[in-house]
Amino acid sequence: MDIRQATLADQRELQTLGRETYRHYFGDLWQNSDELEQFLADDFSNEEMENTLESPDHRWLVLQEQGDAVGFAKVHFNQPLEGAEGHGAKLCKLYFKPQSRARGLGAMLFDAVETAARENGQSCLWLTVLQSNLPAIGFYQRQRMLQVAETAYVTATQTTPLWIMKKDIND
Repeated sequence: MDIRQATLADQRELQTLGRETYRHYFGDLWQNSDELEQFLADDFSNEEMENTLESPDHRWLVLQEQGDAVGFAKVHFNQPLEGAEGHGAKLCKLYFKPQSRARGLGAMLFDAVETAARENGQSCLWLTVLQSNLPAIGFYQRQRMLQVAETAYVTATQTTPLWIMKKDIND
């Protein structure tokens, strides 16, 4: 098992893994398939990937087993908390192939994200999570994150309620 910072050379693999894992875990939640496809096209576009992979304000981490990427995380530094006071590192993505879940890999990757946030002078780590995603909420609570506010992801056809969770990482 190896966790490393992603580079532009990982772009295609991250795009494929990101789209596949997102569809697997969240595809059924979208009421409009065109909106889902547009979201994925935007979120994993070549331009978005290149910009964030090369940006010092972002960090992509890849978790590999035997040379195969089985999970990844994306963190964005110095982001204001939505609906709450403060700013810090926003954990934008923490995705795994279905067969790689429930094996402790998520906690390892989360620890690597937290380390990257500390190294970049962030006072907290925060994220948004679907209020209906009880396994993810439980995972983040085990990482000592707390629910601090509520927000929503809004599209033309639906509103999805989210929790904002936060962990202070000052030593």
